[in-house]
Amino acid sequence: MTDAIELYVSLGYLGVMILLAWLFKKYPPKKINSLYGYRTPNSMKSQATWDFANHYSSLLMIKITLYSFVLPFLCYLFYPHLNILITLTGHSLLLLLILVFTERELKSRFDKDGKPK
Repeated sequence: MTDAIELYVSLGYLGVMILLAWLFKKYPPKKINSLYGYRTPNSMKSQATWDFANHYSSLLMIKITLYSFVLPFLCYLFYPHLNILITLTGHSLLLLLILVFTERELKSRFDKDGKPK
């Protein structure tokens, strides 16, 4: 695979991810469920925690994915033959920050029963 194709595939992946993040923000799950949405024990304690967690995590996903668009261009300059691998790995690791930040916000805004503080 040529270096340019690696760049295009990496940018395409991030384009799909930004589309998914936008869809998740535009059409969040309305009710607590085990199939779709930001599903952690803390987010599923009440409808208020569910709504907050899904809204907050979708915004974070959009921001993280937008910041991740820097990765393919940097890789193209320094490691063009590893562009897809580095972009996928880097973006996946950055997405883990959604868990950290969303859980922290849930703990600061809601009590242990899921009621707003």
